[in-house]
Amino acid sequence: MTLLEVVLALAVFSIAALALVGTINKIADVATDSQKFLEVEQTLESLIDEYGKVPQIRDMEEEIKPGSDGVAYKVIVEQVKDLKNQEGRFLQDMYHIRAIARWNDGSGPTEVSAETLRYAGAYLPVN
Repeated sequence: MTLLEVVLALAVFSIAALALVGTINKIADVATDSQKFLEVEQTLESLIDEYGKVPQIRDMEEEIKPGSDGVAYKVIVEQVKDLKNQEGRFLQDMYHIRAIARWNDGSGPTEVSAETLRYAGAYLPVN
């Protein structure tokens, strides 16, 4: 009888241990995905900042090939037409900057983007 109890206890312990190991692996996968997503978001923010501070901003589209992390980026800068403020006045020389990141995370293609508006004269040199 004691031997049967020991075998049952080991079986229950083994099942619990396997479930715990599976859960820990899942947590590690989620942590890795979250880290990559955070890095992509920081790079998107950096790209928007970089392209938004160009003194002579203009319409453009640029693709950045995937690096070691496998993420490809695309930056699109377009002049905004017919943009009005709250008082109904047209805002001149406004540009829409959009940065897009694309990668394959194993479960399929993933795309994340960030965007902002910028006034063309915001970073002109002072004479």
